[in-house]
Amino acid sequence: MKIGDYVKQYRIEHGLSMQAFGDRCGLSRAYISILEKGINPTTGKSFAPTIETLKKIADVTNADFDTLLLMLDGGQPIIVNATPSTSSSQFTEHEETLIKKYRQLDADGKEDVDDYVDMKLAKIQRKAEEEENFA
Repeated sequence: MKIGDYVKQYRIEHGLSMQAFGDRCGLSRAYISILEKGINPTTGKSFAPTIETLKKIADVTNADFDTLLLMLDGGQPIIVNATPSTSSSQFTEHEETLIKKYRQLDADGKEDVDDYVDMKLAKIQRKAEEEENFA
């Protein structure tokens, strides 16, 4: 099983939207969407969550971390030694400005931005799939 399948199954069984599940994990709805699809929309390759992300998911789903890892199939890529994403060295000045602006938005504004990002990522995904089908 891939982690995205696990998350989607849990969400459905517990009546949670991607947003609600992401809020519980401290992850964005866009991230949950990418996680469930299992594809990095930028590269078109398998998406690899970090160990920290898996720990958050295990906590939210009340699963033992080791048990969760054992449930994942051998094809599930995982990033083990990731630099914390909050490190400012990972962001360009423009990205930091966008994050600051995003944090100033109210819940509706953040939801609008999340919807737009989800829409753009879905468009990239569709384009990658179309290119793969014609290759």
